[in-house]
Parts: sequence; C-alpha cells; structure tokens
Amino acid sequence: MSGNKQLALNTLATAINLIVAFSISFFLTSYLVKTIGSTAYGFFGLANTIVNYALIITTALNSMAARFIGIEVHKGDFKQASVYYSSVFVADSIFAALIFIPSCIAIWYINYIFDVPSDLLSDVRILFYVVFLNMCLNIISAVFGGVYVIKNRLDLSSYITIISHILKALLLVYLYWKFEPSIIYLGTATLLATLITITSNIHFNRKLLPEVKLSKGLSSWHAVKTIVSSGVWNSLNQLSVTLLHGLDLLLANLFISSAAMGVLSVSGTIPGVITSCLFSLANVYTPVFLEHYAHGKFDKLLNDLKNSIKLMTIVTCIPIGSLIGFGMPFYKLWVPNVDLNLLYGLSIFVVLPLFSGGAISGTNYIYTITNKVKWQSIVLLLTGLINVFVVFILLKTTSLGVYAIVGVSATIGIIRNFIFNAPYAAYCIKQPLRTLYPEMIISIVCLVVWASVGLLLSNYLSLDSWGKLIGVGFSYIIILTYITTYILLSKSQRNYLLKRIRGIINRH
Repeated sequence: MSGNKQLALNTLATAINLIVAFSISFFLTSYLVKTIGSTAYGFFGLANTIVNYALIITTALNSMAARFIGIEVHKGDFKQASVYYSSVFVADSIFAALIFIPSCIAIWYINYIFDVPSDLLSDVRILFYVVFLNMCLNIISAVFGGVYVIKNRLDLSSYITIISHILKALLLVYLYWKFEPSIIYLGTATLLATLITITSNIHFNRKLLPEVKLSKGLSSWHAVKTIVSSGVWNSLNQLSVTLLHGLDLLLANLFISSAAMGVLSVSGTIPGVITSCLFSLANVYTPVFLEHYAHGKFDKLLNDLKNSIKLMTIVTCIPIGSLIGFGMPFYKLWVPNVDLNLLYGLSIFVVLPLFSGGAISGTNYIYTITNKVKWQSIVLLLTGLINVFVVFILLKTTSLGVYAIVGVSATIGIIRNFIFNAPYAAYCIKQPLRTLYPEMIISIVCLVVWASVGLLLSNYLSLDSWGKLIGVGFSYIIILTYITTYILLSKSQRNYLLKRIRGIINRH
C-alpha cells in the first residue's frame, strides 16, 4: 500500500477508534457518577495518576525504543534491531518485578497516605492492587507496541483498541448489572483490555516483524544505555508533565477534599478524551516523519508537518468549539447531579492550552524522531516546577480552590506553546524559528470563531433535551467543518482527502 493510502487508512482507523472510546466514556461516566458517586469515581483517576508517576522511570527507555528499533529496520540491519528489541524487553521485565512488591505494601496503608472515606477503603485498596498489576503488565509488554509505528500500520493498533474498548464496556455493563456497584470493576475491566492488547501486539510483532527476534541472549546493557541516554530527557519530560497536570487530583485530595477531587476528575473526562483524540490523530503522521528523517528528506518532513497542522486545526475545532459552545447544556443533561457551573468552568480551563497547542500536537514527535528532546525537557521541567510552586501558594493563601489548580497550568501551557514549542520544532527540522507561527495563528482564529458561534447558539436556543442538543450540535459541526476545510485546504487537497476516505470506506 502506498504511503498516502496508508496515512489515510491510519487516520480513518484512529478516528473510528476515538469515536468508540468517546461513546463508551460518555455513557459509562454518566452511569458511574450516578451509581457510585463522583468521589468514588475520582479514586480511579487517582490510581491511574499514581501509576503515571511510576511510569516516569520507564519513559526513558520505552519512549525511544520504537525510534531506535525503527531506524535499524528501515536501514535493513535486523540484527541490531533485535538487540534493541530484546534489551528493552529484559530491562522492562526487571523493573516491573522490582516495583511490584513495594507498591503492594504502600497500597495496604493507602488510608494513611490519602483522604479515603472509611466506607470506600476496602474497594479503593483492591482497585489500586488491580491497577498496579495492570501497570506492571503494560511495562513488561511495552516494546511490543512499537511495531505499528515501525511498519506504519497504526490502523491495526486502532482496530485492537476498538475491540478492547468494546469488550471492556461489555464487561463493565455485565458487572454493574449483575452485582452491587463498585469502583473495583473499573480496574478489572481495564485489566481485561490490557490482556487483549498485549496478546494482539505479540501476534502482530511475529507477523509484521519476523526478522526482529526476541532473545535474552541478544540483550545488551550497552543497548539499554544507548536508548536511555536519549530517552532520559523524555523521562524528565514526563516528570514535567506530571508537575504541570498529573498532580491535579493528588493536590485536590490532599489540600481540599476527596469530594473536590471527584468533581475535578469528572471535569477532566471530556477534556481528557479530547486531548487523547488530538494526540492519537497527530500520531498517524509519526511513521511518515520517522521515514523522512531516516532518509534525510527534511523538505518532505516540513511539508508533512504543515499538512498535519492543517488537519489538526480542523480536528481541534470540532471538540473544543463544541465543548465551549455547548458545554453547559451538555453537562445539564449528562451529569445533572454535579455542580454544573464548577464542572463547566474547570473543563474550559483544562482545554485552554489546546487553543495554542492542539494544532501543533504533532511537533511532540518531531523532538523524539530528531533525538532533540533535551531542551524541551528542560523547559517543561522549569514550567512544571513553577506550576507546583504557584498552585501551592494559591491554595494556601486564597480561596480559589480547584480553580487555582487548573488555572495556573492552563496559563503556563498557553505561554509555553507560543514561546517554545512552535519555534523549537522548526529548529529541530532545520527551519527558521517563525516557520510554524502562521499555521498556529490561523488555528487559534478558527477556534475562537467556532467557540463564539457555539456560545451564541447555546445562549439563544433552548437546548433542554438530547434531541435538540444533538440536532443543533450536528448542524453546527457540519457547517463549520465545511467552512474551515474550505478555508484551510486547497481544492486539490480537499478532493484528495475525500477520494481517500471514500476509497477506504468502500474497501471496509
């Protein structure tokens, strides 16, 4: 299959995957908040947040594994690719074994660490045990997930994720229908999805990369050191992201209350899905970027980067414009038993950085592919430390509460996108620092227009039922998507995009 056809297929498959993921999250979150309450629901988010802290260490290895293995595969050096492949697997397995027992001990004393209501203590403990077991399995199998980037088959990854999401949802529906509601089921269903994904990843590694072998005898600490020496900056990156966003639930639990943590967790559900959508769709260009860089084709790399920004501008406008414009009537219908003004306000703050960063989300992979993550990591760390310091001061000296947590990180994110992310991405591909600013500014203008139109419609129309909201929202998306696509893409680009989508739909 040609590169352009595969890119279109990857994009469509990823889009379908995200629609399925959003649909499941939409129905399940509303149901869970009604049945177990926002406070209990918040502990699932907290458990995953703590897991992300532990994964900071493995990021140094796993974030760069596909890059090193992929470059050797594209060069035809399968022996060296096998050395990297085996080395990553062995190192990950050792780390998972080392972290599991201390984690189990800490979980047993969880009520001494966090604010856990006594009636939820037993369920919270079991939930954390299951989530941490899931984490260890993900660590051990991390290297198997790189095959889809290396072979430019992100569509397969999306199909696997769709199947695992559906089976996870079906299991949750069965458990909540058959037994008394509990937060434990969230962890159990997630574990099932992980096992399905791991099994599928191993199968496609054998099918798509038969030349790359997994053998303990091929593992090399020198290979691990080579990858980690580049990936350590990505670990620092992950630490910085944690300081910027990953401490939100923890700070709310420790400095405000478990109830505040619950509302904050619910408020991040839709923005979290949006962010996942954007980065997943931006990811479809990663194999193309990697191949161009491996062959030194910087002009093609720049052209595809700009094309990705145009695509991401259109994609970004749809969910963010809809959330800002129709967020209040949506939340009234979705989770009516939660503080709606607080929920809507927090959601807006969470998505604000995407105004300046959504369209250029593909640049995150430019730093990794070009192996220039050092300065990105340093800047992220500095802004992360500033974020924690300012939030801590505001929580101690003001009554802003959870608004302090989301407001500071939003402000810092917007500034960082303007003064660093865009110019540094251009620098990494040997272009003038101002290269990406025109596309970035156009994206922001489009977002402002979308949000403004949405707010006008929601203020002047009575959207008090799902039928009215969906009808108005669908019309709004269709009309503005057409206008935005017409403005951003040339006639040939629009025709090409439609042709590829039709072709893929007809084949599938």
